Amino acid sequence: MRKIVGLNHSNWFVGAVAPQKFPAANDLAQVRGWLPAQVPGDVRLALLNLNKIPDPFLGKNNEASQWVDEYDWWYRCDVLASELFQDKTAASGRRTFLIFEGVDYQCAVYWNDLELGRHVGMFSRQVYEIPLEKILEGANRLAVRVSGGNQLPRMKLEPQEKVWRHVAGRLLPHGAQAGEFPDRYATLKCQMSFGWDFAPRLLTCGIWDEAFIAQTREVFVRDVWVQGVPDGRVRVTLDVDAKTPRELRIRFEARLRETQPDKNLANSLQTFEMPLHLEASGAQTFALELTEPRAWNPWDRGEQNLYELRVTLLDEQGELDAVETRFGLRTIDLDRNERAPDDAASWTLRVNGQPEFIRGANWVPADAIPARVTRKDYAELLTLARQANINLLRVWGGGLKEKRAFYELCDELGILVWQEFPFSGAGVDYFPRDREFTSLARRECDAIVRALRNHPSVALWCGGNEFIPRANRRLIETLREAVAANDGTRPFKPASPSADESHNWRVWHGMANTRDYEKDTALFFGEFGLQAAPNVETLNRFLSDEAVYPPDENWEYHNAEREKLWRYARPLLGDHDPETVSAEQFVRASQEAQLRGLQVAIEHARRSKPRVSGCAFWQFNEPWHSICWSVVDYTRTPKRAYGKIKELYNPVLVSFAFPYRIRSAGEIVSGQVWLVNDMLGERKGTLRAWHNETEVMAFDVVLPPNGAHALGGLDLRLEPGANSLRFELRGNDFVSTNEYDLNYCDGGEITLRRAFLTDAAAWLRTSI
Repeated sequence: MRKIVGLNHSNWFVGAVAPQKFPAANDLAQVRGWLPAQVPGDVRLALLNLNKIPDPFLGKNNEASQWVDEYDWWYRCDVLASELFQDKTAASGRRTFLIFEGVDYQCAVYWNDLELGRHVGMFSRQVYEIPLEKILEGANRLAVRVSGGNQLPRMKLEPQEKVWRHVAGRLLPHGAQAGEFPDRYATLKCQMSFGWDFAPRLLTCGIWDEAFIAQTREVFVRDVWVQGVPDGRVRVTLDVDAKTPRELRIRFEARLRETQPDKNLANSLQTFEMPLHLEASGAQTFALELTEPRAWNPWDRGEQNLYELRVTLLDEQGELDAVETRFGLRTIDLDRNERAPDDAASWTLRVNGQPEFIRGANWVPADAIPARVTRKDYAELLTLARQANINLLRVWGGGLKEKRAFYELCDELGILVWQEFPFSGAGVDYFPRDREFTSLARRECDAIVRALRNHPSVALWCGGNEFIPRANRRLIETLREAVAANDGTRPFKPASPSADESHNWRVWHGMANTRDYEKDTALFFGEFGLQAAPNVETLNRFLSDEAVYPPDENWEYHNAEREKLWRYARPLLGDHDPETVSAEQFVRASQEAQLRGLQVAIEHARRSKPRVSGCAFWQFNEPWHSICWSVVDYTRTPKRAYGKIKELYNPVLVSFAFPYRIRSAGEIVSGQVWLVNDMLGERKGTLRAWHNETEVMAFDVVLPPNGAHALGGLDLRLEPGANSLRFELRGNDFVSTNEYDLNYCDGGEITLRRAFLTDAAAWLRTSI
């Protein structure tokens, strides 16, 4: 039977050597001064734990660890033969495999003095067989050489590309990490780690994901792929490694995963056993049929039923190998939107045949050093997402294939996942087109699909973030082929945004009024949002006392865009100068501006269903102490907009559509009350509304299933001072609330240049 020896522990050591161009020679003996380390881990984490570098997330300390990139690094640990087997006699007929789920980014792996292999890529699993004769009595040295940041691949530009880089750099506006044909394009490393507008330049380096040794008898199951549909039909494909052909038996044991202590699932086990003729290696596919099947659903559509599957290969002596995985029974498709033009793109997501309006958010890596993210970290963030009524997370293409725990928790919580491949930010240029890069992209993306395809929560594959599909045709076809060959059960989108999808940055980057969100005619709103400062308590954690306020270059180092922050906060502070308000006042105003902007956009999207199929605001979380678009800061403290998202993403919503403009006391605000129901069943309840403390509405309503409709008009005369409009819709099994500041209007004026550049960039990404 399979034996697992875990390598996720603190018995590792790390040491520096002089940099070499990859692939490098074995210079393990050149390491001087080994330091204790952890796996999963990162070089900077090891140094930080030993106080060799200051915390790079505080102040401008990140600059003090950039020297780490100048070296290459070795990881090593000892593996005792006794951990693998009692003695060499007991080892006869057994096979030993070393498995890494992720090494960042270029590495060579050694067992004692044997080089097991070399690898390029952050996301693909590495599997190496260790020959029995190379396992020594006593201690065996496992060592991994990892290239430092300065040794990462660099772009090789053609003459015309060099010219375009120079010309575009002079003509086009760029952020701090922007520019045409950057070196990050040459890698499939997390693009954010090269620096982004919400993340530091921090080139991670290490064994960032799980590592272990698996020991079997003569046969090794490399992978198990399960496809199941709600009627109970299940297809299982095994990738099996055997030395010689043989006749075996295979056993499948499927059991409903117990999700609640009071559920009696003792009788849910279903067993299937059959003969198997096994060739030396390759794929084998089997058809199973479960009785009394239970489908997996998103949290707002039903139960998150998950099955546990154990696959065992047997001969006359017993188990040869056994593996376990989880899966769900469900189907997922994209349909053309109702009420959209006949030639419109497909954006309506259907899960198990039922339409699902997407109330989504953009997910970025939970930490700029992803090695230290644990299941507990994921659980805390994903629980916050679920509590905010989010039903889909877009795993942004500048980030990661997250660790296994992320997808397991999304399965359990019923949160859908839009998974992007690690390509991002090619605005008016393109990714490498040479055969070597295309081959790397295919290998890494094959591995990403294989790692995630058993998770029912994964709903859609997307080529990546904000690049021009036509300029990257070869890459898109490579990704499409990877999805078709390794999955084929989920939709594929070439990029985000793509046809009939918007990344609406006219607001914020274009400095447009937030009411301009209501001009968006896309069928899916893929990105939109405003920066907001975190609470003052959080600012105090990473800024010195003198840098907390007013905003200065220390804020900008942590991604704040000061001009835009003030532009959207100003209407909520009157005509005060930034120097005359307190930190608390400014933080509250910036968070209120974020809240109101998201409210305008989300309510516009939800009132527009079914023509609009969903929205995903930018962004849910952040990877370090940042002043950015997140609604939950790095300490996992929600900003004010998080609470509003809970209201706006309630499956049942009351919305008030009224013109946003500056008004005076005594004026009449006229608007339409809308009722939105994303559930598949009719809802009944009592709707009440208050203008300040005066009740202005109270009657019973009926909400048809899965629809949005205008209930009727409402006229309100503004009072001197505050003007709050509050709604409450209460039914037997739900409560929905919403609130408006009728005085709110951001009122700024967009400049022609900003509008043109913002709109032109959006057009380029979706049209060329």
